[in-house]
Amino acid sequence: MIKLIRCDDRMIHGQCIVRVIGDFKIERIIGVDNFTAENNILKKIYQMAIPPEIKGGVYTEEEAIEEVKQYLNTNENTLLLLKNPVSAIKLFQAIPQLPKHLNIGPMSSRKQTKRITLYAYLTDNEITAVDKLSALGIRVYFNQVIDQKTEEWSDLKNTVK
Repeated sequence: MIKLIRCDDRMIHGQCIVRVIGDFKIERIIGVDNFTAENNILKKIYQMAIPPEIKGGVYTEEEAIEEVKQYLNTNENTLLLLKNPVSAIKLFQAIPQLPKHLNIGPMSSRKQTKRITLYAYLTDNEITAVDKLSALGIRVYFNQVIDQKTEEWSDLKNTVK
């Protein structure tokens, strides 16, 4: 089962490994990012960062569609981990059975980003993607870890400058 769908531009890192995997009892990670999946060195680095007791890999958006479909109805707790919300649109449109929620965790401050929360900065393209997901009925919320206060996109979108 897809236990959590999360955007985190660092993908597999300490907070993800220590907290997210433990809090959600994750057994499989499906990482989604075209650039990473198409770069053999980066792909290997990210796959090596997955703890040995956790199954998974890094896939392009297209590859991820079939991979996700395999784990929708299993008993295996699966983390669908996206590098950005733009990829989420493609997956939600291609797989209507996905749970209707998207957690946005840490998204780094980059050129031409806007601060959404203390830890999440989005580009205009990413903001448009989040708006589109919300219009599709997807609950988009921000928090880094499960016990942190959740901030809803519906409450934040009007504060974005």
